[in-house]
Amino acid sequence: MAIAVMALFGVIATAGVSLIGHLLTRQASRRLTQEHEDERERLRLDAAMRAGMLLAGVDGVPADRAAAASGLLALTRLGHAELAVALLVDLWSNPSDRDAPGQVSTETAVLVIDAALTADRANAQLVAAELLCRNALRLDSCQSLHWPSAVDGRWIPGLSPKAKLLILDALVTMAVNGRSNENALRSIAVRLYGIGEGDPSDRVKGCVGTLVQALLPALRRLRYDDMIQGPAMVTLRQLEGAGAAASKNPDGYLERIVADRSRKLEAWSATGCDEIDLGVGSLGTGACDCPRQPAGA
Repeated sequence: MAIAVMALFGVIATAGVSLIGHLLTRQASRRLTQEHEDERERLRLDAAMRAGMLLAGVDGVPADRAAAASGLLALTRLGHAELAVALLVDLWSNPSDRDAPGQVSTETAVLVIDAALTADRANAQLVAAELLCRNALRLDSCQSLHWPSAVDGRWIPGLSPKAKLLILDALVTMAVNGRSNENALRSIAVRLYGIGEGDPSDRVKGCVGTLVQALLPALRRLRYDDMIQGPAMVTLRQLEGAGAAASKNPDGYLERIVADRSRKLEAWSATGCDEIDLGVGSLGTGACDCPRQPAGA
């Protein structure tokens, strides 16, 4: 009996030692993992601070465009898109003067805005949309580098209502204040369709539908049905379907603004949009990495 009791105690003691060893190992592993995470975060913050130093300039002289671009894009790659787009507010060109040089080019600014829109941070997304709208006069509908790829023929349905409306306003402002030709018409039509198709809100679909309706007369004058922009290919039938979703906004204030933008689009598309720009780079607008829509879509 005594031997059996001693054996039992031995088994219990061995199990206890094993359990304690296992718990200590898990604790050490967790501590080591946390230390690694802390070190990675420290290195990210250190890299972000170094990137920020590129924007500071020397002896009161602003940083040159290459340094400013490097600093901003480095911040976006390090997961600090919110900081990058906040700094962009002061670094981009003066929106009241579309020809005024800034510390960063329009192409760099759009890359930062694109990163902020996809950062899944509401503040970063809102600032990015505001900047895009504020500087829409200097953007060119026919230049792919002048529009964020995240909303180029596609959409981010999780954006706040204000950010969505700002992007829509930027898209219309960019178009009606820019070149009036077939290239620009195709561009805004597909981008509008991507917003309406990708957003679950009936109000957004109604707003987009109203804007698309303004473009339909010009779109019907084209000699083909397929239109390409970025990763999207859209047919005239699909655009007509989007236009059919047009509806008045319950908010009378917004309804009047949408009606104003619709009238401007209609007037813009009525003149010049039958002409095609055959300049350098126009061939690239016919490329699309998307699957062709099935017949009858």
